[in-house]
Amino acid sequence: MTKLQIFLGWLITVLLLSACATPTTTPITPTAIVEGPSALSVGIASNDFGKGTPRVPMVFFQDSKPLADVRAVTITAFDLSSGTPVPGWSGNAITYADYDVPYWVIYPQLSYTGVWGFVAELTLANNTRAEAQFTIEVVSPTSAPDIGEMPPTSDNRTLRTVPDITKLTSDSSPEPGLYQLTVAEALKSGKPTVVTFATPAFCESRLCAPVVDSIKAVYMQFKELVNFIHIEVYKDFDPLTVADEMDEWQLSSEPWTFVLDTNGQVVARLGGPVSPRELEIILEPIAQP
Repeated sequence: MTKLQIFLGWLITVLLLSACATPTTTPITPTAIVEGPSALSVGIASNDFGKGTPRVPMVFFQDSKPLADVRAVTITAFDLSSGTPVPGWSGNAITYADYDVPYWVIYPQLSYTGVWGFVAELTLANNTRAEAQFTIEVVSPTSAPDIGEMPPTSDNRTLRTVPDITKLTSDSSPEPGLYQLTVAEALKSGKPTVVTFATPAFCESRLCAPVVDSIKAVYMQFKELVNFIHIEVYKDFDPLTVADEMDEWQLSSEPWTFVLDTNGQVVARLGGPVSPRELEIILEPIAQP
C-alpha cells in the first residue's frame, strides 16, 4: 500500500470522527501516527484557523506523554479540495523548547476554506524517523479577531474597578501590572499591546497553564514599551462563569494571546501555547522606544 493510499484511508476515518466531535475548552486532538515508534501521535493545540498563513501549533506525544527528543519536523500540506490529496506548501516547523511542554509551530500557505491535510516527518534524537498525519479546518472569516483587524474595545475589569486581585485572576502568584488597563485604554495609548485570555488554575491541560507565566516573564522585559493585559476566562470562580470578554472576542477555546501594534491592529494571534521566546520574537520589531 502506498503512502497516498494510507493517507486517503486515514483521512476518511478522521473526517468521519470529526463530524461527531464536540468542541473542547482547550483543543488538543491527538491523531494516529502512520510510521515510526508505536503509540506516537500529534496534537493540534489551537483552532479557528484563517486563510493565508495561520499559526498552527502542535505537540508530539508518545504514550500520551509529550515527546521531547524530536530534532526536526518537516510539514507538507495537502490540498483536499478536489477529493484527491495534492501536495502543496512544505516547510520546517519551528520549535519552542522554553515552555513547560515543548511545542512546534508552522505558518503554512492555505488558500481556501475547508479541511486541509498535513503530513509531519519527524527526525528523532536517535536519528530514527516517523511520520504523522493530521487535518485542520480553515475558516473565513475567523471567529476571533484576525491579522489586520481591530479588536473589540473591551472595558475589562482592572485593579481600579476591582481592587481585590484574586477576583481578577486564578493565578496563584499574579503580576499586578497585567491588570492596570482596559483594552479600550490600551488602544489609545500609542503603544503595542499584548492581550491574553487564559485561566491559570482552571485550564484543562499542561499546555494552557504556563501561558500566563510566559506573559509575566516577557512583561518584565518589555513593560516600559508594551501594554500587557491578562483577561481571566472566568469572571466568577464559584460557580465558574465565563467572562463577558470571551463572547465579545468570540473565543470558543483558551488560551489565546493577541499582539496589537501601535495603531491597535492585530499583528499576531496565538492560540494555545506561547513561550517567552516566541512572544519576544514578535514584540522585538514593534516595541521601540
